Amino acid sequence: MAEIAKIKEELKKDGMKLASISEGEHPKRTVEMYQELGFDAYLEAVSPEECRDCTKYNLLENETIYRIYTKAKDSYE
Repeated sequence: MAEIAKIKEELKKDGMKLASISEGEHPKRTVEMYQELGFDAYLEAVSPEECRDCTKYNLLENETIYRIYTKAKDSYE
């Protein structure tokens, strides 16, 4: 859990914000969409313990749940 907290802190320091939580093929498509729109995007797998009630269906379907973090790229780069 300490490693997860460290990653979240680094994302926050880098200006990344939580955009959504999803499962299946949707997170990959969502990340691609954000990148096409000029955003940086980061995909993080979520453990069942972190997500509690949202995992009931996903555990039955054996799908991984992901958090998607995004940050607008600096237009002056």
